[in-house]
Amino acid sequence: MTVRQRLATFTLACAVLTGGLMTFEAGSAHAAPVPAVAATVDSISTSAAAALSSMGTSSFPAYMESVAYTVAAKLGVDGRRMNSAWMAADHMHQVALLSALTQVGVPYHRNASKMGVAFDCSGLTAFAWGQSGVELAHKSGVQLRNAATRTIDTAQAGDLVYYPGHVMLWLGVDNFIVHAPQRGRDVEVSHITARRVRTVKFGNPIG
Repeated sequence: MTVRQRLATFTLACAVLTGGLMTFEAGSAHAAPVPAVAATVDSISTSAAAALSSMGTSSFPAYMESVAYTVAAKLGVDGRRMNSAWMAADHMHQVALLSALTQVGVPYHRNASKMGVAFDCSGLTAFAWGQSGVELAHKSGVQLRNAATRTIDTAQAGDLVYYPGHVMLWLGVDNFIVHAPQRGRDVEVSHITARRVRTVKFGNPIG
């Protein structure tokens, strides 16, 4: 991992330990970040960690917007749409989504689910939802079977997206997801391919 990714992981750990009450200051007690313009792996993970840490404060919407615009820039989608979808999600979905995004850039490894070290697909979704206090099995099919059925029209950002053998978290817009794809690649924001999009299923881990 890079220095920034280690910082993001450390920040996430601090946020979890303090219940999300640790805040980042940006010049003054009430300052907040502006929407991001650069979209790198490091900027996604660190901005997601900052947003997660700011939960429960008045600065959270601005931090969330910064992450949404950073991810949207990476994917070539309208940042306003992505931010609206994320802000419309409930608290537990926001925590799961941001937790997954803090791990962007972490390597894929089969049967792994360790913050800042390695994940496989269901390891990432189990880790992310675990930060919301929801225990998911480390098996993609079981995660979906235990989730409440949703469609792309009824799902929230952070819900599970599944096709046989692979599970992801939905980013709330079109077919965009965050996932741990396969050996030789890292946790990333991406899209569901046209070949898969008609067969995917959505699920809400908390019903």
